Amino acid sequence: MDLAGNSYFIPSSYSRIVARELSLQERELPALLAGTGLPVEVLLAGDESRLTGEQQVQVLRNASAISGAPELGLRVGRRLNPAAHGPIGYLALSSPDLLTALQSLRDFLPLRIPFAQLDIREDGQWLRCNLQIKLQINASETCMMMECFAMAVQSLVEAFLGRRLTEALFRFSSGRPGHHQHYEQYLHSLIRFEQQENCVLIPRTLGGETNPSGDPVSYAIARRLCARLLEETPLASLSMSNRVRRFLLAQPMGSVTEEDVAKSLHVSKRTLARRLKSEGTGYRAITEELLSELAIRHLQEPGLGIESIAVLLGYHDSANFRRAFRRWHGMPPADYRKQVLMN
Repeated sequence: MDLAGNSYFIPSSYSRIVARELSLQERELPALLAGTGLPVEVLLAGDESRLTGEQQVQVLRNASAISGAPELGLRVGRRLNPAAHGPIGYLALSSPDLLTALQSLRDFLPLRIPFAQLDIREDGQWLRCNLQIKLQINASETCMMMECFAMAVQSLVEAFLGRRLTEALFRFSSGRPGHHQHYEQYLHSLIRFEQQENCVLIPRTLGGETNPSGDPVSYAIARRLCARLLEETPLASLSMSNRVRRFLLAQPMGSVTEEDVAKSLHVSKRTLARRLKSEGTGYRAITEELLSELAIRHLQEPGLGIESIAVLLGYHDSANFRRAFRRWHGMPPADYRKQVLMN
């Protein structure tokens, strides 16, 4: 076990979540990375750098000092929705039932946060979710990470159930922290301190809750295509337009706005527009190009219907998708598919 954390590598996306929670502007980003030896670029959307465990802990230390907020772990944890974990989150939400979703998080969490080990077991009336942190950190840092963990599990369960999780039990091994009064604002179930272990207890009956969301096969195809596109985008010396493109590909299409993208890059919407203009493009042009490209790729998958493709691209009305496709390619999507199949 590398207690110093130098052999654990964590995606920079988690540090960007911390920066967004602190609402840092460009000029303020170096303070968040003080003592890590990392360039500011790791905090910009589209970067795929990986931090060592020690660097990640240092980012949290800096964030705590910058914010002065003892409840920062809860605040950051609130942002750890399934989408924050990349493909793992999408895999979990496409699972057939809640127990499988939690097991997906357990099995693949080391790919995202290798210093965290999640254990899930059935214990009487409960599904017991235990977390261990394989880093040498102090009590306050452990408390912050456990707060993030509790919020992440709650977010996954609530996203799966489509409602608040009120019947669970959150157990923390630490004593009652000075900011304990904040816990009830973030965690929606019973909370206990000075316990033997850090864990979330979820009623076992909820494990069999089936997935109320859409077609998992279509969604898996879409995520595979997006992952392929992400691999094709160069990582080194990303331009602003490439950063925007990578950020959009990492989200469900149609789920973010230009303002969201600007915030992810720690600039104003006006600054984003100016920098894209200097590269000879704009936000709308990038999104149109990306939608056009994804539409072509989706149409090459025979298992996806036109209606499903429209939904995957963020169109609530398939007629709007058909009109957009005709504008991009001069023919209806069904005709394009026939043409491709003929060839």
